[in-house]
Amino acid sequence: MAPRFFVYPGYKSVEDEPKIRQMIYKGLKELETEIRKRMLNSDNVEELGRALKAVNMIAVKVKSPSGKISSKKDIEQIDAVIFDKMNTMLSALSSKDYGLLLSAVSELEKLVTRRNSLFS
Repeated sequence: MAPRFFVYPGYKSVEDEPKIRQMIYKGLKELETEIRKRMLNSDNVEELGRALKAVNMIAVKVKSPSGKISSKKDIEQIDAVIFDKMNTMLSALSSKDYGLLLSAVSELEKLVTRRNSLFS
């Protein structure tokens, strides 16, 4: 099965942020589902379990920001990299490269923290 890739739509205005945040959240939930599927047929349950827990915590963080965006340019750049990391995670899952998966999850967590810091 070829993995589905996440396409970053870009921002026309800051009003697009809730829609893009929802796309990130749905993407993370899809990644959770893929990780769970891999856990059923894998010897690497520990690595996958750590990734699953981290992705779940990141999804919660994505839903949590409140306030207004302080910089459209910054959030555009961060969101583009977030979509790239989600695609890296899909690729890592399909190639069973769980080291790359955990690395991408760690980087994604930092990006979401930076993303949330842009709200005031």
